[in-house]
Amino acid sequence: MTISSEELESFGERITKLYSELDSGPGYARVDQSEKLAEAARDWFKLASALKEESEGFLTAVHQYEIAMTAVLKATKVRTRASAFRRHLEPFKTSFMDEIVVPLMKHEGSPSQAAARQVESLFAGLLGPEEQAYVSEAARCSAVKCYRAAIVMLWAAAVARLHGDIQRVGFIAYNQAAVDSVKKNGQPFNRITKSINITSLADLQLGRDFDLIAVGIELWKYDLQTFEELNRCLNTRNSAAHPGSFEPASVDVHQFAEKLKRHLFAVVGVSARVN
Repeated sequence: MTISSEELESFGERITKLYSELDSGPGYARVDQSEKLAEAARDWFKLASALKEESEGFLTAVHQYEIAMTAVLKATKVRTRASAFRRHLEPFKTSFMDEIVVPLMKHEGSPSQAAARQVESLFAGLLGPEEQAYVSEAARCSAVKCYRAAIVMLWAAAVARLHGDIQRVGFIAYNQAAVDSVKKNGQPFNRITKSINITSLADLQLGRDFDLIAVGIELWKYDLQTFEELNRCLNTRNSAAHPGSFEPASVDVHQFAEKLKRHLFAVVGVSARVN
């Protein structure tokens, strides 16, 4: 879950509105006001959790706002004076913009953050939940300049797509495609593992990534050029995952992501997503 400064600014405006609707006198908050405040508190805990995960420790003030919202949520469980709610919400009204929103805006403006957002936005509308989790992690790795890790996570997203679509079409179909593939002559078919017999996801996870993309020529009917691009991506992933002199930069992560999008995510499992 990636949080933008625009989302936080909107949340701050929401809290300010709730604050202004509360009576400053000795009266009790209405039931509908307590319900809205409870909903806002729960939403804040989700936002705060994502912020702490993504902010690399620079948003040190998040915790004090969690404390304030904890008090708000507890107060919604009993009949509470509106003035008490206003007191708990005071930090959001007076300091939230300066301590949370503006620092995040500045953070988002850094080149590494912009590059990370570009990686994630490349796949907008193309991913399932498991694939999205890997791509989001890749973006976070890229944001902190861990580019080798970002490449590994992007490849994990690709493998998740391959595994997911093989489960969709069925292990029998994949096994038959493997049988038909090994009968063919030349590269890459002569490098496919012989006697592939997948009967479960565990079998699939123990298999070679090379087999997946080579059998994919038969299973998903993409051409040899697409296979070669995917195999280059696999080699890049292997270089990133093992000790060596490979030192990718931000641009390499972006290019790797673009290739996976074009040659895999726009090809494999597309009909399933449309249907």
